[in-house]
Amino acid sequence: MTDRIDRCFFALSLLFAVAGVVMGIIMGMREDFSLAPVHAHLNLVGFVTLALFGVAYRIGWARKDSWAVTHFAIGAPGALILPIGMYLAMTANQPALAILGSILSLASLCLFLINCVRAWRDPMPA
Repeated sequence: MTDRIDRCFFALSLLFAVAGVVMGIIMGMREDFSLAPVHAHLNLVGFVTLALFGVAYRIGWARKDSWAVTHFAIGAPGALILPIGMYLAMTANQPALAILGSILSLASLCLFLINCVRAWRDPMPA
């Protein structure tokens, strides 16, 4: 999986992009933008962030090794749980999943930072 981690991140980001656009269209049709923060996080954390991770792995700015797989295993659920948790926090006053999604997303970013620093300090041979 390590050799395809860039594609895994990017493919998942495209699914989040579709979900974010569909949510935006539905909000527009209903003229109800109360869930705009959920829509924004779905697009930014789900689409943009995961796509950037994929690009960074593709161009070699981050190592494609077991750290990358761990990064995906934490980042993918975080990107999914965060907007779902925000929805539940906003509509049912239940913030637990939003907190969990936030922690997973932060952990994902920290792993990515470490993995980038590792790649910059000691690039893997081509």
